[in-house]
Amino acid sequence: MDLTGVGVVVFLVFFFVPALSSVLKSIAFRNRAAGRAEMIRARAQLGRRGLEDTKGRQARKRRARG
Repeated sequence: MDLTGVGVVVFLVFFFVPALSSVLKSIAFRNRAAGRAEMIRARAQLGRRGLEDTKGRQARKRRARG
C-alpha cells in the first residue's frame, strides 16, 4: 500500500518536472530582463545628471570668472 503511494508521488514529480522547469526558466528570464532594464535606466539617469552637473556647473563657473 505504501509502495503505491510512493509510486504515485514519483510519477507526479517526473510528470511535472518539465513544466516546472519551464516556469522557473521563464521567471529567471524575466528577473534578468528586469535587472538589465533597471541598470540601463540607472546609467541613463546618471549620464544625464553627470552631464548636467559637470558641464552646467563648469560653464557657470567659467562665465562668472571670465
